[in-house]
Amino acid sequence: MGTEYTWAFDRSFLVFLAIAFVSLAIAAKLKSMIPMPLIYGVIFAIGFGTGVLPKDMLLSANMIAVGTIAFNVLVIHSGTMINLKMLKAKKKESLLCIIASLVLVVIVGFGLTPILGKGLAFLAPGSVIGGGASCAIASRWVLDKNPAISVFPWLVFMFQGLFSVPVVTWALKREGKALSQEFRARNSQGGNQGAPEGAGNIPPMTGPGCPGNGKSPAAGQAGKVPFCERIPAKYKNTAYFLGIIMIVTVINNLLHGTILAGLNINPNITALLFGLILGSLGFMDKAPLFKADAYGLLLLGLMGLMANTIANCPWQGLVAFIPPLLIVFVISTIVLVLCGIVGAKVCGFRAERGIVLTMNCMMGFPVNDMLTNNAAAAGESEAEKGYIKSQVGPLLGIGTMLISNAVSVLIVSIMVIFV
Repeated sequence: MGTEYTWAFDRSFLVFLAIAFVSLAIAAKLKSMIPMPLIYGVIFAIGFGTGVLPKDMLLSANMIAVGTIAFNVLVIHSGTMINLKMLKAKKKESLLCIIASLVLVVIVGFGLTPILGKGLAFLAPGSVIGGGASCAIASRWVLDKNPAISVFPWLVFMFQGLFSVPVVTWALKREGKALSQEFRARNSQGGNQGAPEGAGNIPPMTGPGCPGNGKSPAAGQAGKVPFCERIPAKYKNTAYFLGIIMIVTVINNLLHGTILAGLNINPNITALLFGLILGSLGFMDKAPLFKADAYGLLLLGLMGLMANTIANCPWQGLVAFIPPLLIVFVISTIVLVLCGIVGAKVCGFRAERGIVLTMNCMMGFPVNDMLTNNAAAAGESEAEKGYIKSQVGPLLGIGTMLISNAVSVLIVSIMVIFV
């Protein structure tokens, strides 16, 4: 006999999709000034708190199962997206983002421990600069040890854009104007004068919102065709891409059950490294979930995990987390902005450029696309807009690819061990 839920699957899944669609539509209309996760989370919190939505809705909709799949494959997917060639070309920018992340760990993770307690303070830095996967790791890892704070990383995820988008938008507006002046000065002189360091030779990134066509850097070079490119395209369907990720997942889990057993190494760390190594060596396609056409569904699965965690927390508990959230985000914003300004001065580029780099670590796709287009609006011609996009795109991409998708996973996976 099957489990009895308040609502049937079809009704639960339809309402879930409707809430997700409405949240996305409102966020798009507001240009993400109010982020989609916040709108989504507030709707579910009100629905569960008032009893309009049954608390077993996500179980009935089977989104917990989808979220579990996402939880197991997104870290490896993120590892494959790390573009070492681009990071090498943008060494200063990449190093600035990493240093800012480590400073955040010290000041927020350790500095706020006396105020917030070790649990919230240690969960905060990795969640602040992390995407849905990082927040899911933080939430799931503490669910058994300290379930009362398992919703906190998701609340951080909800509020990220509320603090980061306005700051990045402001900085990009000023950066876009400066890039327009550089472009016009360069054209008026008939040469490359005025072009910033590293311009014109930026390796492509993969995934939505990134410049480039998503191909492996080695593709097309004679004698250097990656192993994954030798497999005929007709065999590369959704099952292939998900299957490859799951093979790596199974190997990773076997290692932790045998060779690495007892070492207390978070499996997400080795999963990320597997993705980075296999993607860089060409044994796995870059950004396989994008190519599998399954990324959107898996993100919905993560959102299902988020909603289910909110369902299991009374509204009084959610409200009680607001003061710690405000403390975390005010301090984090100040730290990242100051790191951006100081780092820009040390590296020799504009302060706005440094702020964009560090503050964009709080967010990522798909907001990057909107921010890039907004910055390009400062250009008068298509060529000028294209130039601005070519400069802004990598700036936003570094924070997302390196920090939100990678460094944050490492930080969260290490910090949760001590919560």
